[in-house]
Amino acid sequence: MRIPTRSIVTACALMGALLAAGCAGTGVKQTRAGELVLLQAAGERGPDPFTASTDTGSVRAESPRGTARVQPGDVEAPLRATRSLSGATPGLYRGSPRVAGCDVERHVRYLTADAAKADAFARAADVSRAALPGYLRGLTPVVLGADTRVTNHAYRDGRASRYQAVLQAGTAVLVDDRGMPRVRCACGNPLKPPAPTRGGAGARGTPWAGYRPNQVVVVTPAPRAVPSITIVDAATRTWIERRVGPDVRRDRVVPPPAGAATSPAPPDPADEAAPPVTGRPSPGENRPSAT
Repeated sequence: MRIPTRSIVTACALMGALLAAGCAGTGVKQTRAGELVLLQAAGERGPDPFTASTDTGSVRAESPRGTARVQPGDVEAPLRATRSLSGATPGLYRGSPRVAGCDVERHVRYLTADAAKADAFARAADVSRAALPGYLRGLTPVVLGADTRVTNHAYRDGRASRYQAVLQAGTAVLVDDRGMPRVRCACGNPLKPPAPTRGGAGARGTPWAGYRPNQVVVVTPAPRAVPSITIVDAATRTWIERRVGPDVRRDRVVPPPAGAATSPAPPDPADEAAPPVTGRPSPGENRPSAT
């Protein structure tokens, strides 16, 4: 039984919500004051990935990469009014009918072939190693509809090393039954909610052309588990009900949710006057720090 899309609070109604310190959930370690958050473009694997890419390449990035000649680690742009959206928000995620942006079975094979990585992934995901294949097969392939802040993990020295990141809209991810991003498909890394910041945070890396610091969103868990996620094919403005799980063959086209937009984060006119991102030496190492 699916939740009627008209009964779900739409993205438009949530535009004004700002991220409070507790939105990332309890028990999450705080980010240090002034710590930089890594910008990660949709197709980039990033530092010390867990696996080879399981991204099927069936989707394109929502916004193009910047053309400025700026090296990763040389850019700092403050993350301002980050907004919080429920994982059940219609249109928060995108995709095409019956097209999966991530190969779940390939991900299972990569991890089961490497015991050390499987152990590290399972610990980061808060599941047992024995339960890991079932956990992954319970996730749903979707594509981010907005630049999204997360806690990412690198595989380093036999452990999952946490760091803060902003994933570009168009990034293929696997989400759980509350709409939370749990795996980044380009690198096979486990994902968690972002750590709340003290005194703000900046971003480092090469920004994409559509990057706006105050349009970055944070996903919060739906109040209860949902049997399906309402995604949108932005190219055709088709709304799709995708059942939770990896089998996209059950996708069903549905009417647009009442008042819903095709993006949870439309351009803000105030951004047009915002100063451009400028290069400057980045403090510390070029590798993201574990939190």
